[in-house]
Amino acid sequence: MKLLVLDLDGTLWDHEDASRLTPPYEFHGNYLVDSTGEELHLFHGVREFLEWASERFVLSIASWNVEERVRLILEGFGLWHYFIFPKIENHPNKADMIARTLRELELSGYNVEETIYVDDRDIHIEDVKTTVPSIRFIHMWKDVKSFEELRELLERMG
Repeated sequence: MKLLVLDLDGTLWDHEDASRLTPPYEFHGNYLVDSTGEELHLFHGVREFLEWASERFVLSIASWNVEERVRLILEGFGLWHYFIFPKIENHPNKADMIARTLRELELSGYNVEETIYVDDRDIHIEDVKTTVPSIRFIHMWKDVKSFEELRELLERMG
């Protein structure tokens, strides 16, 4: 089984810090408006990608955010159910988040053969690779330019 760990801000949606948004949120298809009028938009193809990926990977999240606010966003878009043991925590230690997700999966009977991590920034990757040496990193918007390209790359990776 393969684990695909996704970042949120700048990766699944166009907002740099979704924790700054103020509930309640108004949802309009692939974007939302918070109570101050600020918008957050899902990137094109996110829904289709998650549907495709959920049939091939165990999906999880490693996100430096406030879970109470961001979980409401994922639930409002109807995306929360795709993720197993998601880590949405208000600190930058993604290496710890991913390592704990792997431990929880193992304790739950999953046999993770490969872990792939997708993020729009590479500032955490050295720490992540130190903690999870075999992890494969995909730099969103640099290695791939769209969710369609991400799908194609993952298919090529086998």
